[in-house]
Amino acid sequence: MLRITANVRSLVLNEAINYTKYDSIRHFRRRKPIALGTAKSKLFRVPKRPTIPEDEKLELMRLFNNYRTTMKSLRYFFMVNHSAEFAQVSEDPEESRRVFLEDYEKSSAINSKWNEKQKELREKIITTQHEKDIEYALQRIELEKQKKEQKKMEVEEIVRREKEASKHFITPQNIDEAIERALATPVDYNFAVNLEGEKILGRDTLVDKNKETVGVSQ
Repeated sequence: MLRITANVRSLVLNEAINYTKYDSIRHFRRRKPIALGTAKSKLFRVPKRPTIPEDEKLELMRLFNNYRTTMKSLRYFFMVNHSAEFAQVSEDPEESRRVFLEDYEKSSAINSKWNEKQKELREKIITTQHEKDIEYALQRIELEKQKKEQKKMEVEEIVRREKEASKHFITPQNIDEAIERALATPVDYNFAVNLEGEKILGRDTLVDKNKETVGVSQ
């Protein structure tokens, strides 16, 4: 069930209704789509701030202050150590440029060495994962083969049973014989079985001299 969110009653009778500009709401969702925006009744609602216990608040502030102090110290340490190398250089721009290039080449060499290590580690991980994927695929293939073999055996068993049962089917070749056999051995289903398992014959059932029902299926 869908309902139109716009006020259709306010439309003029001769106005062509464009249903593509209306949004539909599914009642079973119990909420409207995000595209409709905030409701007017909740537009200026201020969410309640979470209440944190005082001891937990102090612990969070302590951890944050430790983190901020540590990061500030590290930044200052790196800045001072890096600037100390250039502080010993004269005011000559060429000399400063040479020192900067040497530092850049040294940093690039260290970075390249790290990249090589990461490349070896990455290739090792990819190779291991590739081998695992191949092993998993082979296991799945073997499992599918076993399933197909099991299914084939089940189908063959069904076919074998049907072939055994087809020996008693009535065909155009033995239909005359089947008719004669049916007429010679009439079957009377007019009997019942009580709780003790005793067969109760019908009133019109013929009984021979040996007290056996003629043509009753055992």
